[in-house]
Amino acid sequence: MTEAVANPDALSSMEVDVIGEVMNISMGTAATAMSTILNTKVNITTPRIETIGVEEFEFAYLEPVVGVLINYVEGIEGANVLLLQESDMKKILSQLFDMDTSDDIEFDEISKSAIGEIMNQMMGAAAGALASFLGKVVNISPPILLDTTNKSSIRELFSLKGENLVSIKFNLSIENLVESEFISAMEPSLAREIVSMSMGASGMGDEEEEVAPPPPPPPPPPVQQAPPPPPVQQAPPVQQETAYQPPPPQGEPARVVRNDPPPAAYAPPQQPVQVNAYEYRQLGEEQRINIPGDNLDLLMSVPIQITVELGKTRKKIKDIAELTLGNIVELDRQAGDQVDVIANGRLIARGDVVVVDDNYSVKITEIIKVRDNSEQKK
Repeated sequence: MTEAVANPDALSSMEVDVIGEVMNISMGTAATAMSTILNTKVNITTPRIETIGVEEFEFAYLEPVVGVLINYVEGIEGANVLLLQESDMKKILSQLFDMDTSDDIEFDEISKSAIGEIMNQMMGAAAGALASFLGKVVNISPPILLDTTNKSSIRELFSLKGENLVSIKFNLSIENLVESEFISAMEPSLAREIVSMSMGASGMGDEEEEVAPPPPPPPPPPVQQAPPPPPVQQAPPVQQETAYQPPPPQGEPARVVRNDPPPAAYAPPQQPVQVNAYEYRQLGEEQRINIPGDNLDLLMSVPIQITVELGKTRKKIKDIAELTLGNIVELDRQAGDQVDVIANGRLIARGDVVVVDDNYSVKITEIIKVRDNSEQKK
C-alpha cells in the first residue's frame, strides 16, 4: 500500500489566511482604480485559494480567456498571471469606448492597448496597496498581454518555474455590466514571500512546530516608601487692628474704619475711551494712484500668447481612436464665419481670415469688451 506524498508547495491554513487577506486588500484597491476609469461601481471580493499542480490546473469554464502577465521586479520577485473572460473584457471596453453593445468589439491593436492600460492602472494600484501593507517599495513591470492563452500555454509558463502554482479566484462585479469571476495564478515562492513579509519574518515554519514561550521577567524590587513629612503647624491668624475714632456727634450712627490692605489684583478704574466710527471717503479720479511711466513700460513688455480658434467639436473616444489619415472633422463654424482671437485663454476679438505674403493672418473686425467677455463666461 503506497502512502500519499504531501505536496511540498502546499500552503498551510495560516498561510492561506494571510495571502487571502493581502490579496483581498490589493485587489480592493485595483477595483477602485477600475471604478475610476469606467466611472461605475466595481467590486472584487471573496478570494478562494488553493495550491494545485501545473498539470491539473483547469480554467475551461472561463474560456476563451485573456491572459495578462505581471512580473514583480522590485521589493518582491515572481510572476503573476490574470485570466479574464474575453466576454467580460469586451463589456469593459464597450463601457470605456461609450458603445451601446460589445458585439462590435475586436481585439485589435487599439483594444489591446486599452486593456493593457486598464491592467496597468489596476495592478499599479494593487502594487501600491501591497507596498503599504508590507512596508517596503513594490514595483511591477508593464503588464503583458499573452498572444495565446490556453491550458497548454499556461502550463508551459509555470512548468519552467516548478511543478505547482497557487490559484486565487475572485468574484468580479461591475454595476449593470459584469457578474463573473477571474483567476490570479502565481508561483508558490511568490505567495510564500508575501506571507513571510506580512508576518514580519524571514521564513515560515510548519504549524506543528511549537515555539517555547519566553521566560517570565524577574519580579521588580520592592519599592521603599518615603516617611511621611512632618505636620506643618499653622500660624495663628493675625488680627487686624482698627484705628481709634472719636465718638461721633450725637444723632449720627457709629462708624468703624478698617485699615485692610488692598487686594493683590486691585487696579484703579480706567477712564472711558470714546470710539467714533470712521467714515470712508469716495476717491475721485484725481485721488487715484497713477502707475509711473517706467513701471507701465515694464508691464507693456510682457509677452502674451495669441491664439486664433477656427472652431470646436465634441467626439467620443471611439471616434477619436478610429481617426486615420484623410478623415474630415467637422467644426461648429460655417464657411465665412469669423474666427476668435484669444489672448492667454481670454477672448479679446473676432476677425476674418486673410492671406498676407503667403501667410495666414486675421483681420480684426470686432473688439470684445470686458463686460461682453464676462457675460460669455457666465
